[in-house]
Amino acid sequence: MATVPVTGTAPAAPVEPSGPSAEPLPDFGGVDVAAVAARTGHPVLGAVASLLLRNWAPASEAVAYYDDGPGPDVR
Repeated sequence: MATVPVTGTAPAAPVEPSGPSAEPLPDFGGVDVAAVAARTGHPVLGAVASLLLRNWAPASEAVAYYDDGPGPDVR
């Protein structure tokens, strides 16, 4: 079987990200998760909403934690 050289198939240069978008992220803070869990017919969305509700801490217990320090000194 003869091989035919293919021309014009060089891989495209990778596209570099242009940076963060100036468009703000949508605010889903007002979504009623309990209503979503009760009304959805989608099995995965219903399971995720139910799991969120089960693990949702009351506002009095909510905390934010961020640790960007070095890890423990391991020798």
